Amino acid sequence: MQRGKTNSDSASLPIDALSIVRDGGEPIQKQIYVALRDLILRGVLGSGAKLPATRELAKNLAISRNTAVRVYEQLYSEGYVETRQGSRTYVAELPYVVDEPDNEVNEDTTVSLSALATAFDSDSRVNFAPKSAMLRPSTPDTAVFPFKTWNRIAANQLLHRNVELLNYNYPFGYPPLQEAIAKYLQAYRGVRCEPSQVLVTNGAQSGIDLLSRVLIERGDVVWMEEPGYVNARLVFGAAGADVRPWRVTDAGWSMTNLPALVPKVIYTTPSSQHPLGLTMRIDQRLRLLEIAHKHGAWIIEDDYDSEYRLNGRSVPAMQGNDTFGRTIYVGTFAKTMFPAIRVGFVVLPKTIAKRVMRVALYSGNQAPLPVQATLANFIGNGHFARHLRRTRKLYAHRRVRFLKLSKQLLGQWLEPMDSDVGIQIAFRFRKPVDDVAIARAANQYKLNVIPLSRYYSGPPMPGLFMGYAALDDATMQKGLETLAAVLAQYDF
Repeated sequence: MQRGKTNSDSASLPIDALSIVRDGGEPIQKQIYVALRDLILRGVLGSGAKLPATRELAKNLAISRNTAVRVYEQLYSEGYVETRQGSRTYVAELPYVVDEPDNEVNEDTTVSLSALATAFDSDSRVNFAPKSAMLRPSTPDTAVFPFKTWNRIAANQLLHRNVELLNYNYPFGYPPLQEAIAKYLQAYRGVRCEPSQVLVTNGAQSGIDLLSRVLIERGDVVWMEEPGYVNARLVFGAAGADVRPWRVTDAGWSMTNLPALVPKVIYTTPSSQHPLGLTMRIDQRLRLLEIAHKHGAWIIEDDYDSEYRLNGRSVPAMQGNDTFGRTIYVGTFAKTMFPAIRVGFVVLPKTIAKRVMRVALYSGNQAPLPVQATLANFIGNGHFARHLRRTRKLYAHRRVRFLKLSKQLLGQWLEPMDSDVGIQIAFRFRKPVDDVAIARAANQYKLNVIPLSRYYSGPPMPGLFMGYAALDDATMQKGLETLAAVLAQYDF
């Protein structure tokens, strides 16, 4: 809106409109400055309006002249006013009025945003109850985490006020943590890496987003597991990728019915398929590595939830079988420790490590250094390994009980996918049903289930995705009984 002109020969400042609270918390100078600025922005004082001399302003408001001078100087420095004709002060020529913000925002208003900002509009996220873990997938039991040990280590880091942890240092990761992660991955996951290949990120999702921007040009083909991790699919699409579904069934990954187009990136969760919980066989892994080598494609191996295997040791990561150097390994501590830690990592092939890290330097996705230092100490002193041993036993017990209870209470409607890894289980409905509507009804009771169809871009398999790791026996019983009551309302 164009600002209206006023008569520059008349002092049009409504002195009475300047209300001053003399015993308030705000300095008088700031109160006057804000009041004058707002009158100008709202157009009450239009361009060219003459303000009273500082002596007059001081007299009328019963303030010192120095205060009035400093107010005008502040307005002048920000461009709201100008001086002319004998040092008198006038409102500057401002082309537009800044309108008052609307109390109600119209979400249908057309705005100019990038394709990235609108790429996620089609996703219907599940709204979880913030104070309830209940059946939410990917949720560990934070009640059994050794927070006393963690807090003692964290307090010790801050007590010494280590300068290197309080400044802009180590954008690729705190070196002791890089080393601790590398040693852990070599020993427990069979990953081939050196500390210099480990990029510490602000969670695994941050690492996947970084890789999408580094590896993908608009139009590049990405093979994406179907069903698969929704956030990865959305990020690849937002980067301009042509995302092609790669079907996974209860029989495993299809290696005979692969997407037709040559991939630039292949995204996979081979140790614990998300969300079905399957494990890729070695022949399928070797075949996938050959495909990546043949086409010069990059494999993003998201090692999701592989630490928790019900029977036997965890299957080693596929990256350890890669002799071609085409696999980028992504991991996180959110499932093994607690989600809010927001520390993930990416293990980069040596051929691209320096260039990807250079991009990461400008992306601002680093985890806080004090947290990284605490984690390095926590791992290095054996606390992490002991916590894993305890939770493996606990979650194995809870998984068996969860499957037994779900068969008793939900068996007429749902059957679990055959898997033995992870801290959640995918269930499919025995009959065709609208799993989105059922999940929405269940979540009104704060059950936090996810419809299985959400993980498909094409024809879905209806079901529910549910977590069990954070549930003690009583809570587990209550949650599944509530879900059974919800399902009983549907005619199927």
